[in-house]
Amino acid sequence: MEIGGINFSSFEAFLKEKGKEVKNSEDFADALKEFVQWVNNQQQNARGVKEAVLRGEDVPLHRMVIEFEKAGVALNLLIEVRNKLLEGYQELLRMQV
Repeated sequence: MEIGGINFSSFEAFLKEKGKEVKNSEDFADALKEFVQWVNNQQQNARGVKEAVLRGEDVPLHRMVIEFEKAGVALNLLIEVRNKLLEGYQELLRMQV
C-alpha cells in the first residue's frame, strides 16, 4: 500500500467536511485556526476516553484504540501541514528580488 504525501487537497477535504472553501488570506487563516481547534478537540476526546478508562468506567477497548488513533493521525496531519507551511515560507525567503 502506497501512502501519498500531504498536499493541499487533504486540507481542502477537511474544509469541505466543514462546508467551507478557501477564498482569501483571511479565510485561510480562519480555516487554519479551525483546523488546529479540530486537532485539539481530537486530542481532548482521546484524553477523555483515557481518563474514563483510568476511572474504571466501562469503555470498550476498540473505542479507546480508535480515539487514540484518530488523535494521533490528526496530530501527524497538523505537523505535516506545519512543515509544508514552513518549507514554503523558507522557499519564499530564498527567492531573489
